[in-house]
Amino acid sequence: MILRSIAVFLAAVALVAGQDLLVRGGKVIPCKGAELAEADVLVRNGRIEAVGPGLSADGSATVIDARGRVIMPGFVLAHTSEGMDRSNEMVPVTPFISVLDGVDPSRPFFEDCLRDGHLTIALMPGERTIIGGTGVILRPRGLVVEDLLQVDNAGMKLSLIPSAGNRAAHLAKLRAALDDAKQHLERKQAESTAAASGNGRFDLEAFQLDRRKRELARMLRGEIPAWIACGTAADVDQALRLADEYKLKIRLVLGGGTWRAFSLLTGKNLPVILDSEFEFREQDPESGEEVVRNLPQMLKKAGVKFAVTTAPSSLGRRYLWYQAASLVRSGLTREEALAAVTCDAADAIGMGARKGSLEPGKDADILVLTDDPLSGRAWVETGIIGGKVAYERSKDPRLTEIFGVGR
Repeated sequence: MILRSIAVFLAAVALVAGQDLLVRGGKVIPCKGAELAEADVLVRNGRIEAVGPGLSADGSATVIDARGRVIMPGFVLAHTSEGMDRSNEMVPVTPFISVLDGVDPSRPFFEDCLRDGHLTIALMPGERTIIGGTGVILRPRGLVVEDLLQVDNAGMKLSLIPSAGNRAAHLAKLRAALDDAKQHLERKQAESTAAASGNGRFDLEAFQLDRRKRELARMLRGEIPAWIACGTAADVDQALRLADEYKLKIRLVLGGGTWRAFSLLTGKNLPVILDSEFEFREQDPESGEEVVRNLPQMLKKAGVKFAVTTAPSSLGRRYLWYQAASLVRSGLTREEALAAVTCDAADAIGMGARKGSLEPGKDADILVLTDDPLSGRAWVETGIIGGKVAYERSKDPRLTEIFGVGR
């Protein structure tokens, strides 16, 4: 019965028609600009039209009463490998595959994302590869992959974290694959130039570039970014060297052991995504005592804006609101912490023009929360994606199964 109810719920979510909405009377946290004690958000054609007090809409608009509630942009999950029936972490060099090959819309992960307010999801291959393939940006709504998809080929995942511990061999394999693709691309470009008759435009599809190298070629041409996973400070230094040598547009996914390289990022304005664990513990080589590194505070000191991600298996760190609250505990301001899960996260995945804040012209990805997002008492009451009501807590079938009534 519960599975049937969830299927009906997801079908209703997938098929709901576009709506003009007026979200009325809540405390508005725009995540860019000052918070408003009581205001409205007007939505037309899937975009935010206006934010402010006393807004009005025509009679066709659906009014959502948010009095006593909090209105804010949907959370942006800047990096995850969840949501697939299986991830590719067996074959080390697979630039020709996409995570779309493994996305399963029926997995509980997407249902949980709706419930938790994670309305934009950057789904990337895992770290236990060398070149893991391309990732995508999804919304957690729909019955088939096409319904979820927002951006295809959102970037190529590279990892500098060796699974066997031999960093030199790992890096050698990565460079070999990049050099092979670069040489193949240069040969095709030379053939294109020689054969051109007044039109030197080089098209990867038209000139039948090897399919196994095509996406790597797109990365080398700067058409898609390289998402580079780093586990140590040396990895960060190497990522910067690769970006310079191969002219890559890079986004860095940083683990705790990278803290010694944070100063290298100062002034570079690179997209940075911090792993879900904000403290890094290590033994001091002189005293033998355990030392705890506060990673968010160190990134802040280096002047680096960053997004954060989650740990689905963790009781608290599976929620982006929890991660934002933990950032405040780590020494960030309220505004900085919320930005790390909204507007700065949207910037980090290349979606800043559309996502991450309540501003006119942006996608109407909106949450109505029962309380302040950093209070520890907040739940998503209503989730809106692209101007469509995608989640209502009162109609959540899994909560109905657990509690007897949606709550």
